[in-house]
Order: sequence, then C-alpha cells, then structure tokens
Amino acid sequence: MKLVRRMCAGVLAILLSAVFALPAMAIVACGATGEVSIAQGEDYYEYAITVNWDFNENGSPDRFMLNLDHLVDCPFYNPDDPIQQLYIIPIESYSETAGQCTTATGEPIDQIQWLGGVAMEDPDCWLPTLHVSWENSGLSLDCDPPTAGSAVLVFHSYGMPISDQMYYGALMIKAGDFCIECDYFGPMPDCNTWAPTEEKHWGLIKALYR
Repeated sequence: MKLVRRMCAGVLAILLSAVFALPAMAIVACGATGEVSIAQGEDYYEYAITVNWDFNENGSPDRFMLNLDHLVDCPFYNPDDPIQQLYIIPIESYSETAGQCTTATGEPIDQIQWLGGVAMEDPDCWLPTLHVSWENSGLSLDCDPPTAGSAVLVFHSYGMPISDQMYYGALMIKAGDFCIECDYFGPMPDCNTWAPTEEKHWGLIKALYR
C-alpha cells in the first residue's frame, strides 16, 4: 500500500510539474539585435534595438528592459547629477498593434507607443540593476501588441559604443505574469569621457567593428 501511495504521489508530482511548465514552455521565442549611429548634427550616439518575439498566442509584451549593469560603477554616469542624466536618454518608440484600437479619447491608433525611462530595479522581473525600460503606458495604454511581432527600441547616449557582442539574457520582456529573458547581439554604450561625438572621426567608430 505504501508503494502504491508513493507511486501515486510521484505520478501526481510529474503531472503537476507538466501542467505548470506548459505555459512557460509555450513562451520561448525572442531575440534582439542592435546598431548604432551618430545622430546627424548632434553630439550623441543613437542606439536602435530590434526586438523580435513569438509567444505562441500566450501573451504579449507589456514592457521591455535592457540591462545596463556595466554602467553601475561608471564615474561618468551618475543619475543624481542633472547633467550626467543625459548619458542615457530613452526615446519614445513604436510597434504595431494586434488589431484596430483607439486611444482613451476615442481616436483610432495603429501603433503601440513605448515610453522610455531609466530605472535602477524592476521588482516584477527580479531585475535589481540599472536598465532602460520601454513601457506601453502612453496613448496606446488600452491597446495590445501582437503575440508575435517586432519593435525597434531607441535610446541616445554620450557613451561611445562597445563593439558588437553577444549579451546573454540582457533584454527582458514582461508579458503578463511572465518575464522572458532574451539574448541581445549588438553595441552597448561604454563608460568613457564626455568628449562630443562630432570631435570623433567615423574611422574611429568603424575601427571598433573590425
């Protein structure tokens, strides 16, 4: 009888594990790549990150977060210094909606408006460090992104780019109750001095990518 009870308990544990694992297993596909350019006539770099996701109709993104923990100890980035706050400037970004949608004032809208910000932690996704965040909290608040789609997320920085690298799990997507880690391949802003980018020659920038 004890053996039977143990077997039943074991089977139940396996079944429960499978039930709880199914939603997580269904949300599997995401990735991001980035590129950098010097904004025309400006003295900063523009970082553009293309995120692709496919959640198999189990949810859609609420928020994107790019981990910047390599800047935590950067002496040129101090969020308490009003001037140095410009070292990372998230830019309003857009992606397609899942279908027809209207704003809170009843106007039709066909794009998700991702509003950017800089945060030191995200308790919802257990992200305890510096990151850029883009959230659907603007005009498209009542609209849903598609369960499979893409978005181009933009931020500006005075930080000269590190050459393209693979950053495993550096981009996180919050989708309902899930937090999905995505790998990111591309440039990141480095910790360096504030010399205006117009004083740098494009040859120096290209040399980073050889």
